[in-house]
Amino acid sequence: MNVGKIYDYIDSIAPFSAQEEWDNSGLQVGSRTQEVKKVLIGLDATASLVEEAKKKGCDLIISHHPFIFNAVKSFVEPSPAFMAAKYNISVISAHTSFDCAVGGVNDVLAELVGVYNTKLSENKLLRIGKTDCKTVRDFALTVKNALNADVFCSLPEKEIKNVAVCGGSAAEYIETAKNEGADAFLTGEVKHHEILDACDSDIAVICAGHFETEVPAMHVLSERLKKQFPEIEFIISAQTSPIYHI
Repeated sequence: MNVGKIYDYIDSIAPFSAQEEWDNSGLQVGSRTQEVKKVLIGLDATASLVEEAKKKGCDLIISHHPFIFNAVKSFVEPSPAFMAAKYNISVISAHTSFDCAVGGVNDVLAELVGVYNTKLSENKLLRIGKTDCKTVRDFALTVKNALNADVFCSLPEKEIKNVAVCGGSAAEYIETAKNEGADAFLTGEVKHHEILDACDSDIAVICAGHFETEVPAMHVLSERLKKQFPEIEFIISAQTSPIYHI
């Protein structure tokens, strides 16, 4: 089995062509022809993820966040992409292509927190659906328990029926969510002034952590890959959120 076949399968379930214009999903490091026996799956593109892959004898890393995001003027140690190339480890990154995919990041998140009857937003990333929770506070507690995460919310006593969901950092879609009928918006992280603006628009915001809202989908992706390629060993990285609450 080689990198190209794994790339093509990921492309079939989360087409790289669907990524946002600013994104850089795809084959980041290595060759389609490289043989693969062991794969490490992780969320964040870090040097420690590469070191973990090397230690575990992996030929390929599949990450959510791209190893190479913007144009680079140097390619030196200890950048994660350089380290992967140095160790002859190929890298495939599936970012917004996997966010918007059917069964991808945002579908997994919605299902985990009990948002159902979801529909695609006009911007293709958001999922908007129903919740049985009566208030924002109730929903925030549901999210806390489902993700085992520290959760922050605005307008806790607001009554809700419709919730928009988008993992990671997605404050730019709050207005879209409001316009499409959402009473509350769940994402990973939002800036202070963006929450104030949302309050003025009477849409609640629930923040549950960038890492926490996205990493569950990597486990789902791993299971799909295991079924498709039973001859390959897929390992979920030991990565944890870089943010600690004291």
